[in-house]
Amino acid sequence: MPEKFCGFKPEAYIFLTELGFNNNKQWMDENRWRYKEYVYKPLCRLGEMLLPTMLDIDPEFNPRLTTIVSRINRDTRYSKNKLPYRDHMWLGFRRDGRSMGESLCMYFEISPTGYGYGSGMYCTNLEVMNGLRAHAMADPEGFRRMINAPALKRYTVEGESYKKDKVPAAPEDIKPYLNLKGMSLCYESHSLAPTMNAGIFDEVKTAMEELAPFYRYVCNVK
Repeated sequence: MPEKFCGFKPEAYIFLTELGFNNNKQWMDENRWRYKEYVYKPLCRLGEMLLPTMLDIDPEFNPRLTTIVSRINRDTRYSKNKLPYRDHMWLGFRRDGRSMGESLCMYFEISPTGYGYGSGMYCTNLEVMNGLRAHAMADPEGFRRMINAPALKRYTVEGESYKKDKVPAAPEDIKPYLNLKGMSLCYESHSLAPTMNAGIFDEVKTAMEELAPFYRYVCNVK
């Protein structure tokens, strides 16, 4: 039976903060035990506890924790930022076959300055957004019901907009959404206290259930 998740200890955030000032292999090798004990293991336990809820939302989510829990090592091959390690970590629930950046996903994230969760696309996703635009244009009222649901009011819509209007015929109230290159609904808190007890599991579980209609709407238009 997996060990119960009881929240993150302050040591998790002390580690991530110190990593931000010591982002090098020697320091990480000397402190990797702290990462495993205070960051990686609690994230795995939280991921295990959330998994039944996530598979109810989408049975096609990849259930492997090695895929759900982010890697602390950064892939720097195509990045100008050559720092080898992340100072934040996340759980990312997505279907198999695509990277986190390419996927429609649901996530929970911690950093030295706060935590957050949401659902959507990390990068531009032309295939999904073209499908969403077509679906919303065919049924604008259905899109309005989904995006204006009371449970979603506390989430911020994020995504880069096209400079040129992609949907000139769209109703004005939904046009800002349809002109996004990728779309996400996100919640962010700058308080770490809620993550330091077992109640963060209930908060994240409730959030995933709130976000499920958005995820399913976007997922089903592809």
